[in-house]
Amino acid sequence: MQERQANIELLRLISIFMLLFLHFYGNLFHSSEVYASQTGFWKNFPLAISSFTLLQVNIFVLISGWFGINTTPKKIINFYLMCAFYGVLTYLISLCLGSTFAVKDLALSFMPFSFMKGWWFVKAYVCLMLLAPLFNKAIEYMSKKEFIWVLCALTLINSYYGFFCKQAINSNGENFMQLMYVYFIGRYLALHVHVDREKLRKWSAIFSVVSIALYAIVWMLNDNYFHVVKSYTFMLRHNPWAMINSISIFLFFTTLSLKSTQINWLAKGVFPVYLIHTSIWISKYWREFFVGIYDGYASGIAWMIATAIFTIYFVCVLCFDHLRAYITNPIANGLDKQVVKLAKESTK
Repeated sequence: MQERQANIELLRLISIFMLLFLHFYGNLFHSSEVYASQTGFWKNFPLAISSFTLLQVNIFVLISGWFGINTTPKKIINFYLMCAFYGVLTYLISLCLGSTFAVKDLALSFMPFSFMKGWWFVKAYVCLMLLAPLFNKAIEYMSKKEFIWVLCALTLINSYYGFFCKQAINSNGENFMQLMYVYFIGRYLALHVHVDREKLRKWSAIFSVVSIALYAIVWMLNDNYFHVVKSYTFMLRHNPWAMINSISIFLFFTTLSLKSTQINWLAKGVFPVYLIHTSIWISKYWREFFVGIYDGYASGIAWMIATAIFTIYFVCVLCFDHLRAYITNPIANGLDKQVVKLAKESTK
C-alpha cells in the first residue's frame, strides 16, 4: 500500500472544507430572499469565496490521477460499504427530522452506485474505478507525444463541445467524462512533468493567487454589471479557466514537504464529509437550516455562525468515519476473501 503523503492529504482536507462553502453559497444563498436583495460587499463576498472553492472535484480527481487508481475487488467493496453506510445513516437521520418512512427509500439507500438519487460524483467515480485498469494499461504503452494527442482530444470533447457548446457529452462538468478527463491530466503530470521543485513551487503559487483573484474579479464584474454569461457558468467544473486554476494549485501542493500522522489520520474521513451533507435524504433540511440562519441574522454574523457549524461538522465527521471503518472493514475483508475464493475456483 502506498504511503500517504501529508502534503496531498492536507490538500484533500482543505478541498473538502472549501466544498462546504461552495455548497453553502451555490445551494443555500441562492434560496435566500435576503441574499437576492443584497448589493455591495455581502453580494460580492460569496462570489470571491466561491472562486477559491469551486476547484475541489477537479483537485480530488487530479490526486487520483497523480497516484493512479489501482482497482481491486476489495477497494470497490470498501467504497460501496462506505457509501451504503452513509446512505442508510442519512436516511435514518431524515426520519428523525420528519421524513415519512418508505421501504422503497430504505432499499434505495443501499444502492448508492445505481438507483439512489443524488451523489453524482459517487456514480461517476465508480465508473472511473472500473475503467482505471484499462486506462492505466493504455497510458503505460503511450509515448509522451501520443499522450498529448489524447489530452488534446479530451480537451476538445470536454472543454469545447462540453463547456462552450454545452453538448450532452459533458454539459455541466458533473459526469464520468469530466472525471476521466481530469484523471488523464493527473497521470500526465505524474509521468511527464518534471520541473525544478523550487521553481514550480514559486511560479505555481504566484500563478494560482493571481489567476484566482482575477477569476473572482471577472465573476463579480459579470454578476454586477456586464451579465455576459450566467453566473453559474463560473461554477462549472469544466470551465477551462477553473481547470487551469485547479492544476496550478495541485502542482503547488505537490512541491511541499510535509509529514504529519495527524493530517494523514484525519484525511481518511474526507469523503464522508461530502457524502453526508449532499445526501438526497437530508440535503433539504441542511438547506432550510442555513437559509434560516442567513435570513435571520446580519450577513457577517450569518457567515460566522455558518463557518463555526461547518468546522464542527467537518471535524466530527472526520473522526466518526474511523468508527464507521471499524464496523465495515471486517465485512469488507470477509467479502473480499469470498471473492478471491470464487476467483480461484473459477480458474481451476
